[in-house]
Parts: sequence; structure tokens; C-alpha cells
Amino acid sequence: MEEAADGVPATRIVAPAAGTVLSVAGTVGGTAGTGTFITLGDLNELQVQAMVTESDVNRLKLGQQAVVTVATHPGERHAAAVTHIAPTATTDDRLVRYAVTLAFDDPPADLMLGQSASVTVTTGTARDAVYVPAAAIRGRADGAATVTVRSAGRDVARVVRTGVRGDRFVEVTSGLDENDQVVISSAATGEFPGSGWPEGS
Repeated sequence: MEEAADGVPATRIVAPAAGTVLSVAGTVGGTAGTGTFITLGDLNELQVQAMVTESDVNRLKLGQQAVVTVATHPGERHAAAVTHIAPTATTDDRLVRYAVTLAFDDPPADLMLGQSASVTVTTGTARDAVYVPAAAIRGRADGAATVTVRSAGRDVARVVRTGVRGDRFVEVTSGLDENDQVVISSAATGEFPGSGWPEGS
């Protein structure tokens, strides 16, 4: 009985830190295994994990600023920063991606584990830039970038030099002027700028 009494304090499970119980691998009266029995989480320090393709991951660096949109908070944009880039890849059907962790500057309220989110990371900025839709940029065999410009009723390919690239637009550092009219290929019909520019950009 004395041995049993001494064993009772040893059965107490004490959390190493404050947190919220996320899962319990057992029930009252059951037998605990050798693996994890209780999982704790600090819900005040939730982070976002994004999967980034190998073609883009080299453009990321620790500390880069990002914007996170959470599915349960539509319309809200939350500032964050890159805190970790996984050194090993995850391959799924020949798609190679790397896990990137981001921390909120000021996390939104009522975040929950497993929520989906959209992440935009700023890898470069440019002020007072001349820029065109990404679909307008074409590459030549010699590696030069060109855009099609409409001048005096004719469409002419013009060699340009590009700068910062985004998902939708590309900065042009030389080869274009502000008032040039850029023609986009038939696959993405239209002219740039259009009637909705810049409000519809």
C-alpha cells in the first residue's frame, strides 16, 4: 500500500508550459501508451505555414514582410513576416514545394488550428515605376524581353528591360514611356492601359 501511495504522485502529468489542451490520446481509466498522451498548444502564438514552389522559394528570405488573409476573416489583411524556410522539399505528383513559416505581427482574434489562409510575400518593391501586365512580356531566343507597342496604327515589338516582378504586373525599367500603348496577345485580349486603368488594376 505504501508503494502504491508513493506511485500516485508519479502519475500526475504536469504541463511544461501554459497552453491549451489540443488532444488527449486516451480516456479516463484507460492505459497510457509510450507515445504522446496530451498535446498542448499556445494559441496566442499561432503561425501560418505556406507551401512555396521551388521556382519561387529562392526569392524568399527570413524577415521578409507578408500579408495573410484568413478564410474566416474575409476582407481583413494581416501583416506577417517569414520566420522559417524548410531546407527539405515536399514532392507531390512531381510538384516540388517547400514549407515556409510566417508569424503574425498582430494575430487576428479567434484563430483556430487548421484554418486555410492566403499568403502574399513582398520580395521586392519599386517606386514611381512604369509597369505592364505580366502577360504582355515576351521572351526572345537571345534572352531579351519584349513587349508589343501600338504606334501610328502599327504593332511593333520593342525590347525592354524588366525589374520587379509580381503575380500580375512587371516593372519596366527601360524601353517604355508612360504614354506608350501596350498590346497584349490574343490569348489575353485587350490593350493596356484600358478604360479601367488605374482604378481596375
